[in-house]
Amino acid sequence: MADPDDAATTGQKTHRYLRLSLVFVVFALLVTVAIQTVVASWEPFRLGWNLLPSISHYFYTPARDVFVGALIAAALALLALSGRDRTTVLLDVAAVFAPLIALVPTGIDPRHPIGDLTCPGTTECVPAVYLDDVRAGVAAYAVVVPTLVVTMAVIRRRRGIVAPGTALVSAIAIGTAALMAGLAFLPGIRSGFPLNVLSLPGGIHFAVTLIFFAIFAIVPILHARSTPDTSETPPTARQRRAYRWIAGLMIADLVMLIAVLLLHDALGHLPLVLVGETVALLLFAWFWSVQTFQRWGDANPPSIV
Repeated sequence: MADPDDAATTGQKTHRYLRLSLVFVVFALLVTVAIQTVVASWEPFRLGWNLLPSISHYFYTPARDVFVGALIAAALALLALSGRDRTTVLLDVAAVFAPLIALVPTGIDPRHPIGDLTCPGTTECVPAVYLDDVRAGVAAYAVVVPTLVVTMAVIRRRRGIVAPGTALVSAIAIGTAALMAGLAFLPGIRSGFPLNVLSLPGGIHFAVTLIFFAIFAIVPILHARSTPDTSETPPTARQRRAYRWIAGLMIADLVMLIAVLLLHDALGHLPLVLVGETVALLLFAWFWSVQTFQRWGDANPPSIV
């Protein structure tokens, strides 16, 4: 018997596998973190694990390449899923911040060095050896993002494509790129970048990570409550429950992460940020797995314009 999926168009197949790729991006990142933890902890007859404070701190280990690559890949997949509805507009905004999670690392607490890396004094910092790498990444971001915005605007204009929310996404993208360029290169700020420039615990990295997952938490809420258009397969009762659980757990996880960052001095060495980030990534992957199969047979997926 012929497989009915053989009749799927190229657009449908691309739509399916882009969503599945986001599940495997999370899988690759968590596997790399697990391998690095095992390798760093391996000593015969040694008890305990050499856990870092957060997944973000694995930027300073051999897991760095996969960490950065996974987040850039996730941003590209989210942008490729651009489309007509509110959720894809939110995914575009999330994609603006995803590369910054990779390009601007979290600071190292001088009380908890990572290998030979530490910071002078008592303030968290990104070690000086990484600052040029960070500025190079931010410089590329500040050039590529506005170029992408202008290019897509020209294409939409010439092809007569009307997509909701593009002005908002474009303004956020250009504003974020300009802000990051200013923090990295303006006189008087450059020497301190990317220390705790923002008045938030954890600095820029924590801020963009929180924004990314906060925006994403809205997406399953919309899928649980909204009525799909005629081209979209509606979620089953089980899938709606999954979306509600994902949204609720994501919000609770974000609240926990904020509390941990505010109380990190009192909590000591407990790797609660590592746990919170892992939970957020697993919820992210759960959402994409549920939605992939909800929309597997859509004739005209909402992300295709």
